[in-house]
Amino acid sequence: MTGDFHVGDRVTMFGDHNVGKMVGSPNNPAAPRQGDSNVVWSDPVVFINYRSADEKPAADIEAEITRRLGRGSVFRDVWMPAGIEFPDELLTRASTCRVMLSIIGEKWDDAHGLRLLNNHADWVRREIATALANRAHVVPVLVGARTRLSAKNLPEDIRAIANLQAQHVRRTYDEHDVRRLVADLLRDVPALTMALFRTR
Repeated sequence: MTGDFHVGDRVTMFGDHNVGKMVGSPNNPAAPRQGDSNVVWSDPVVFINYRSADEKPAADIEAEITRRLGRGSVFRDVWMPAGIEFPDELLTRASTCRVMLSIIGEKWDDAHGLRLLNNHADWVRREIATALANRAHVVPVLVGARTRLSAKNLPEDIRAIANLQAQHVRRTYDEHDVRRLVADLLRDVPALTMALFRTR
């Protein structure tokens, strides 16, 4: 995941970027709240793909899915252990996830004046391409004023994402919006419906 770059991408031409508060910090807790599922997953069901500019919606959606499905149900790059070979870990998780949520904000295509998706090494692109190639259920989640993607503007290996039905979260979203979004996903995405059934 790149572009205001992610954990593995912090050694870049743009230097070390602040990826924002991790969900597990006191100000943004990831720990399940009362009423959460007691299920603990050995392998994540959901992979959250995002750029650092969209860290907050990615973290909030992760927290709500975790609340509904249980610990370990979601993979997001900030939870990789220190010292791990992050390229192998990211691509392994992207290739084995059942569902990928691709959080797409207004700066998803470009950052710092560069067309990030044109770079074969762009992690957002690589993760999506890997998930598509392995037949994961990929859901674009459009944030704020972000409009639908145009296939003609995308690299061939991720072009299919433009034709996938998207979800949307408004720029000034609140907790109820996130809960509604996740409830819709749990209802509409077969792999998540089955995962939810397991928690009951």
